[in-house]
Amino acid sequence: MRLFWLNIHFRTAMAGWQLFGLDRHLLIYALRRPLFMGLMRLTLALDHVFFPAFRHVEVRRPVFIIGHPRSGTTFLQLLLTQTGEFCTFKAWEIFLPSLVARRLLRRTIERRIEQGKATFFPAEVGHEVALDQVEEDELLLAYANNTELIVSMSPLAFGDWDLSELSYPDDQPERRRRRTMAFLRSCYQRQIHWTGKTQVVGKMTYAAMRLRSLLAAFPDAKIVYVVRSPLETIPSHFTLERNLFAHMWGPIPIPRARLDRFHRQRYQSSIAYYRYVEDLIEKGALPANQFMAVSYDSLRANLEATIERVMQFAGLELGPALRLRIAEQGRAQKAYERKHQNLQLEEFGLTEERVRADLGFVFDKYGFDKYGVTA
Repeated sequence: MRLFWLNIHFRTAMAGWQLFGLDRHLLIYALRRPLFMGLMRLTLALDHVFFPAFRHVEVRRPVFIIGHPRSGTTFLQLLLTQTGEFCTFKAWEIFLPSLVARRLLRRTIERRIEQGKATFFPAEVGHEVALDQVEEDELLLAYANNTELIVSMSPLAFGDWDLSELSYPDDQPERRRRRTMAFLRSCYQRQIHWTGKTQVVGKMTYAAMRLRSLLAAFPDAKIVYVVRSPLETIPSHFTLERNLFAHMWGPIPIPRARLDRFHRQRYQSSIAYYRYVEDLIEKGALPANQFMAVSYDSLRANLEATIERVMQFAGLELGPALRLRIAEQGRAQKAYERKHQNLQLEEFGLTEERVRADLGFVFDKYGFDKYGVTA
């Protein structure tokens, strides 16, 4: 596992060299980021000394919200967790998963929030990230260097290596898969210990590609799969990644050949994502009492009824305050306008016809054709 962790760091640094040359961004990925990650792993180890009780915490019946990026998973998680009834992670808690680190730096984080310096990515990028807002659990696996999210967070995407190790985590060696899931479990144990809330409602965007590993580690888990038309998710996802790169790196010219290769890889990963879920369903690997597919269109068209179905499936209880917020959201979302503009498929070397042909099995099963392409 350590060798894999170091290997990803090395590949990221080399990709940074190829992309940035001798630039401050290279220092971030070659030195500062691995140094921070190393220090965080040290403080995680210290948790066993100063907070040993967390190891005895049980993680029971966690609910994992999954879905191809830009399918509405963020919307669903934030909707269900806005009244603070469930165990979730705020962004600063993900950045500092160690209980020791949180104790040492909590006041510094609070001051930063009080000073209005909490936002890392503004809403205009396509996904707002702020220290005091609930964020997705998948980011925790960045500390194990074992999540496809790294591709959207670093120059690794533009290196010369095959990214299949990150794109197909269920195909990784069993020992690595088990250790990655053990790390994730330990993060949930810490968070339950920290918050006192025992019901985990997490968002694991890329967990579809590790569903076998996830269910092996959490055999009583409930999986809510949000599925949306690929004609909406793919351009939105690729636009978000382009916006993230621009926000993190500024006007650094990415060679067109590398950018085109990146988009080809991401498109193949998108096809594999949708295909993998359907293959598992067809093989009966996802028990009906543990796996539920929810159409994004149903969330938009009939929010309250859809949420009621999700809550019943997941065994969650809707408190009065949360019911009121959901009803308000159902009325407000009719007037919602996003703060960013998605690029056209053609910008990524794709066409609507190709997406429909390559992902016809998704359109046919979930009936997206009859809805068309929504906003």
